[in-house]
Amino acid sequence: MTTSNLEELAERVRFDLESAGLLQPPPPALPSADDEAQGGPVVYIEDGQVHVDWLCHARLNDASLDMVEAGRDEDDVVRRYEAVRVAMHTALGAILHGFGYRLDAPHFGYGYTIRPAHHDFPTAGQELS
Repeated sequence: MTTSNLEELAERVRFDLESAGLLQPPPPALPSADDEAQGGPVVYIEDGQVHVDWLCHARLNDASLDMVEAGRDEDDVVRRYEAVRVAMHTALGAILHGFGYRLDAPHFGYGYTIRPAHHDFPTAGQELS
């Protein structure tokens, strides 16, 4: 895919997530500290692919990390963090699939790599609608 196609796909994903009721932070080149502070969905282009992930608000992320670093993996805040990550990963997958995107989940962790839906890009000689 060309850079233009990737940017168009990322913009379409952002629009569809907004249409689903998920507020979208401004599009960064990569997930940034500003996105993490507010939390929510993030759509970015990296290594020639469009990625979507859910970032918890910094206060939940930081509190969970503090407990894990202190060896308190069973603390309530760690369970809350994990519950949010799992639920939002599942929700993002269901929403994006419902909008017709093909998703590749990572081998480890959360988030998705988006492959264009069958209607996203034209075949030779066709125009985008």
